Parts: sequence; structure tokens; C-alpha cells
Amino acid sequence: MRRILATVLYARLLINAQFRIVYPFLPAISRGLGLPLETTALLVGVRSLAGITSPLYGWLADRGDRRVVMLGGLALLAAGAALVAVAPGFGVALIAFVLLGFSKAAYDPAAQAYVSDAVPYERRGRALGITELSWAGSWLIGVPLAGLLIARFGWQSPFAVIAGLAVLGVFATLRLRRSAHVEDRPASADTPAADDRKGSRRRLAWLDWPTAAMLAVSVLVVTANENLFMVYGAWFESRFGLPVATLGMVSIVISLAELAAAGASAGIVDRVGKHRALLAGLILNALAYLLLPRIAGTLAVTMTAMAVVAMTSEFAIVSALPLVSELAPQARGTVMATNAAVISIGVMIVSVLAPRLWSSGGLALTTALSAAMAALAAVLLFSISPRRLGAARRTASNA
Repeated sequence: MRRILATVLYARLLINAQFRIVYPFLPAISRGLGLPLETTALLVGVRSLAGITSPLYGWLADRGDRRVVMLGGLALLAAGAALVAVAPGFGVALIAFVLLGFSKAAYDPAAQAYVSDAVPYERRGRALGITELSWAGSWLIGVPLAGLLIARFGWQSPFAVIAGLAVLGVFATLRLRRSAHVEDRPASADTPAADDRKGSRRRLAWLDWPTAAMLAVSVLVVTANENLFMVYGAWFESRFGLPVATLGMVSIVISLAELAAAGASAGIVDRVGKHRALLAGLILNALAYLLLPRIAGTLAVTMTAMAVVAMTSEFAIVSALPLVSELAPQARGTVMATNAAVISIGVMIVSVLAPRLWSSGGLALTTALSAAMAALAAVLLFSISPRRLGAARRTASNA
């Protein structure tokens, strides 16, 4: 189990790093490509659009060895990052970002399903929380290093490093055991008998209300976060005049907040209840967005407020994963991939809207939209009792 978690954590650190380093350095990337910010933001949108292919990878992961899909995701990461590192202009960068989008679409759902297969539901919040430390870790490690590399070697240099490290991730994943699919386990109260399994694979798990609402909660909390962090770099550059390298170092505060939130989720969600913990996180997250423009002042105060936003958002994102992972145990890869796909669509839309919202209404309009999305997610989750989510899980298993 330690090897599984360590390998998945390492791979997801790289995959998330190629996602996260773009946001604070989007102005630098724009200058490197000689394009306006709104045009360069399309790279993020196209990368997110590639995430709609996640259900295909989830389908493959449910019907074979999940490691194969994980390996494919890492190979796409290496290829895409290498292509960014040598991209002469926008066209090649666009193709490279599509490959990077495919890498996350393939790897994340397969890895989440792989870990979920190996860990009982009662302890899954802790295991998935550990792997989700990669999101905060990619910011804590990746953004400061990327800032230093960009300042010294140019905007493409971090991607060259990621490409080389991704190759090492391929070899580490090859050492993992074959994935432990649900169908490989003995039947139990939570695992339907063999004759029910074909039906559960055919069933569209997201057709019932609890499952659809839970997926909506997941996409809303992520897109609320992306909406703010898409323009985070531009905001700090314009307000405080921070250079690229300093901007990367300042981001350590946010990454530490996210790391603490992921650790807190891993430690308490299984104890206090997944539904209750997620609801509390969503409410606090909505309040944090609303307060941000009102208390932002000096750099220290602003960074503290941003840390609170990052902490509440990360706690909610991580706390949602174990609930999603058990919506349909017999089609876990497909459900996790569907979750990733709808999130990708949401992020794609936000990548187009966020720079325009920022240009027209500034921070107040940006945070108002993020707060509204977090609040809607809380309302949707509140409308589903924990018992109904459990019923959805049992129905999905026995369909």
C-alpha cells in the first residue's frame, strides 16, 4: 500500500504541476508567445477540453488493468511537456497542451479507481486524501521552482524538467501490482454477487438524482476555485507589482494552506462523516470568497485571505472524492472519469470567462461568481441526505 500511494502521489505531483504552474505565470507565458492574456488563456481552455475524453479512459480502466491507463497518462505527460519545451509558437503549444490535457484525463480517474479498489470505503477518505496532497504539493514545490526556472531560462524550462521526471514515473508505475478490481473480490454486503455485475456495468450510474447532484457538487467546487486562480497571477502583478520569481515564492503560502487542508481532510473526513465534512467545507469556502475583496489590503493580509480561500476550497475538493468513488463501485473507473470530464468542461468554460470577468469587473466580480458556485454546491449537497447517497451507492451496486 505504501508503494501504491507513493507512486500515485509522485505521478500526480507531476501531472498537477503542469496544470498549476500555468496560472501564476500566465502573463509570462503570454509575453513569451507574444500574445495577449485572453488568447494565451485559450491554451488552458483547450487543455481542459481534452478532459472530456476521461470517460473513454475510465471505460478502458474498468475493463482491463488500470495500470495500463495510468502508464498511458504518464506517457502523454512526457510527450506533451517535451513538446511545450520546444514549442516555437502558439500552434505547437496548442497541440502540446492538448496532450497534457489527455494525460490528466487518463491518469487521474484510473489512479483514483486503482486506490479505491485497494482501500475499503470506511478508510478511503484517508487514502484518497494522501494522494490529493499532490495538488497542494505541486503548488508548494512546482510553482516556486517554475518561477526560478522561468526567471533564469525562460517560460518553457519547467516543462522540460517535468518531461524527464515523467519518464521516471513510468518505470515506477511498472513496478506496481495488477489492479485489484471489484470483480476480483469476494461478494459481500457492499459487493454484489457475480450475476449482478454485468447489469451494473451497463447501468448509467449518473442517471439518478443523488449521483447527478454529487457530480454537480464536485464540478462546482473545482470551477469556483479555478475561476479565481485563473487570474490570480494577473491580480498580484497589477496590485503589488511582483516579479515572476517573487510571485512563485509568495505562492508557497497558498500551497501550505492547501497541504494543511488535504491533510485535515485525510485525517478527519472518515471520522466525522464524509457528507458532514464536505457540507461544512463548502459553506466556509463560499464565505471565504465573499470576504476576500473586502479584506484584501497589504500583501501580508491579502496572502492570508488567499490562504483561507485555498484551504477551504482544497478541503471541499478532497472531501468530495470518497463520496464520488462509491457512487457505483462496479463502474468506479467510469464514474471517476465522468467526474473528471464534467470538471474539465467547467474549467474550460471558466478559462474563457475568468479573464473577461477580471477585465470588466475586477476581483469583486470574480469572487462573487466563485462564491455563488460554492454556495450552490452546498445547497445541492444539503438536498441529498447521507442516507440517500448511501442508497444511491447500494442501488448502483445492485442494478
